[in-house]
Amino acid sequence: MILILRTVLAVVIAGAAGTLANAAAAGLFLRPDLFERLAVVPNRYVIAIAFVAAVPLIYRLLRGAWGAFAALVLLTLAPSLLAKLGLGAMTPWPTVLALNFVYGLVALIAYRLVLR
Repeated sequence: MILILRTVLAVVIAGAAGTLANAAAAGLFLRPDLFERLAVVPNRYVIAIAFVAAVPLIYRLLRGAWGAFAALVLLTLAPSLLAKLGLGAMTPWPTVLALNFVYGLVALIAYRLVLR
């Protein structure tokens, strides 16, 4: 039971940390006002946590570096596809992929640190 609660906590923290890192990267590399605009949208956190929820399953199926690689690919591509195809983001593909790579990398680091 404790392991399940810890995994849920890791998923929630990882999703929130990745979202904040994504907003910070957008503010730093695109326009400073983007951090404020992106960091306060609750739906972004819900979606980010939903994507990170797949990470425990990926780590269960693929061990070690392959699991981390597959999770990073998922956490980069899935939000990018959602942003561009589902939400109609006008930002160019390379920018969307780069910003979501930041989200994915920070989310994975946070996930692993909580479960340590």
